[in-house]
Amino acid sequence: MSVGIKILFVDDEPKICQLIKELFKQEGYQTDTSLSGIEALQMMKKYNYQMLITDLKMPGIDGLELIRKAKREHPEISTIMVTGYATIETAVQSLKHGVDDYITKPFNIFELKKAVKRTLYSHLITKENKQLLYDLKKTNIELDFYKQQLTQKVQTTSKHLKDANKELVRRIRELGAINEISKATTSVLDIDELLKLCLEKINEKLKVTHSSIMLFDEKKDELIVKACQGYRCDEVLGKTQKIGEGIAGRVAKEKKPILVKSSDDNGFRRDEKFDYVTKSYISAPLVSGKRLLGVINITDKMSRESFSETDFNFLCIMAGQVSIALENIRLYETIEENCFNTVRSLANLLEAKDRYTSGHSQRVSEYAASIADVIGVSPKKKDILHHATLLHDIGKIGISELILNKPGKLNESEFDVIKSHPIISEEIIEPLDFLKEASLHIRGHHESFDGSGYPDKLGGEDIPLLTKIMTVADAFDAMTSARAFRPPKSIKDAISELNRVSGKQFDSDLVDAFMSCEAMKLNSDLKSST
Repeated sequence: MSVGIKILFVDDEPKICQLIKELFKQEGYQTDTSLSGIEALQMMKKYNYQMLITDLKMPGIDGLELIRKAKREHPEISTIMVTGYATIETAVQSLKHGVDDYITKPFNIFELKKAVKRTLYSHLITKENKQLLYDLKKTNIELDFYKQQLTQKVQTTSKHLKDANKELVRRIRELGAINEISKATTSVLDIDELLKLCLEKINEKLKVTHSSIMLFDEKKDELIVKACQGYRCDEVLGKTQKIGEGIAGRVAKEKKPILVKSSDDNGFRRDEKFDYVTKSYISAPLVSGKRLLGVINITDKMSRESFSETDFNFLCIMAGQVSIALENIRLYETIEENCFNTVRSLANLLEAKDRYTSGHSQRVSEYAASIADVIGVSPKKKDILHHATLLHDIGKIGISELILNKPGKLNESEFDVIKSHPIISEEIIEPLDFLKEASLHIRGHHESFDGSGYPDKLGGEDIPLLTKIMTVADAFDAMTSARAFRPPKSIKDAISELNRVSGKQFDSDLVDAFMSCEAMKLNSDLKSST
């Protein structure tokens, strides 16, 4: 990735500039340096830089103003802010100014290298995603154009071309269906919803009784049925198929579609048995470039007729549309993950500076996940809970370490500052739309079941389930961890305290659920030690 990448590093300290230039040269980057924001802007007019790394505090134009002006003239440029003044205000301002990553001084050069590679990769993915969306829109425009052309041709064709008219009408309907499905799939970013929608549309347009989509598992080198429409779906969902075995396996291996018109067709092998009604089958690969994504299969027309070449061509086109939609979801998830990792790195940085809270968020995440498993929280809700627990204390980055690590009891004003961290956490997360649900639970992780918590004094059923799970997990880890003002409680004492305030500070059902999973964990630990 470093080949051909040109970076401009801006800092008013010449020694740092020289050091960075030498280090980045070893990584293969073309690196220029500047000692001021004004000089940097002049250099960007002359040279095409892919990345700008700048210090925040500089004479003349500071780092935020430099990035703002650079983004205005060069919207595609990647930016990283380096500062020795890590405050909530600078973090928020950096996000608002379009900063891609944020590193505090004194920085670890290896972390800076990682940040550069991560940011460049994120911009590459974004650029590719835009190109894919552009290509998809272009295809839709072309399809609309062809539809209009065919419609005009039908209207002007004479009665003597009745057979030709019927074919054109069929083609128009086919293109309309493709266009309809294409438009529907481009707006869906949930993979389960996408697969269900695609199969519903295919069943409707081709009038089939059974269809399925199998996705490729690269680690296991096999296909797994992820979506199904029609009969026998309960039996089919989750089933696997080795690459190269069966019709779907051969389609996946060769990345070529197969049309089987009957059991006598060469597409069947003698050792392959099927209990479908018509023995007619179409299987088409889902691919992105040369990469296999999966296979789409349809079986049995409602009319009991065999599938035709027209049906075959239509499904192949649809497979292309589904592949684009799947790749779009993958790219979107990658962007979300990069954004989450950027914010999480700030949270990890906060914990790394405090030996008392080191690893706190990760442990809270694990406790919360255990509770969620016991009460049967859905996978999607568990993802939201995972994000919320890992980022719930990020707002403490804006609170003085003198207060956070005070060895004695906090006075009223100091405690008010501490109580502000859920709101600060929410404000940091708020610009990221995909963490919108998580931010709600982050704000409420210090609410109490009896309404005495903060910041909103919610109580009972007004507190969302995931938030209530977080309060139990957070409290347990806080009690069993050392703090500047007290030693850690034993697990036995912490459990006793949870039971004491069950139904008051915490939802009693969730305390019981935690006791169940914590008891299992303790039992497992005892067994492993004997």
